[in-house]
Amino acid sequence: MAGAGAQFQLPEIHNFPPFFTRQPNEDSWAEQRRLWCDLILAYYRHHRQYQLSLAEAVTEPPFSNRQIHRSLRVDTLREIVDELVRQGHAVWSGPKGAKDTCLIYWRKPEVWASMIHQWASDRGLCNTVLTLYELANGDDTAGQEFHNLDPATLRRSLEVLQSQGKAQLFVGTSDDDAGVKIFAP
Repeated sequence: MAGAGAQFQLPEIHNFPPFFTRQPNEDSWAEQRRLWCDLILAYYRHHRQYQLSLAEAVTEPPFSNRQIHRSLRVDTLREIVDELVRQGHAVWSGPKGAKDTCLIYWRKPEVWASMIHQWASDRGLCNTVLTLYELANGDDTAGQEFHNLDPATLRRSLEVLQSQGKAQLFVGTSDDDAGVKIFAP
């Protein structure tokens, strides 16, 4: 986890103007897309961000570089996010069919699920009902990687555990009072 005051170090290519323009050659575009995917995941992980609004993002780092007066176009960013979706590192979260907002999974839900399951097992909390709020924001999870996890990412991770038969989700009136029972391994 990044230190509280640690500044994110952008890669050198971020100062290369063509990096912000979709390359017409397919091989160059594949490499450029890979570099953008890596940058987005690293940047979002460092800043512990999960939500990406394409229209807003292109005006801010890492999608914009004011020093060289370059910004990524929204349609190019949409193609990059499509690649992250194909890799399982993002999911479109806007209205059905809209590709304007997404969740970035800098750590895949399956990995979060494994970490949460291991934490519950290590602390003897299996077969105990926990609220989603307690799991993400409680004193017992302070210092854990999943502490302050985005609610949508937490829910998706718990759905993974449920699909594996390792947990049962309970509906509440909101995510704060929804619950989960994590089963022993």
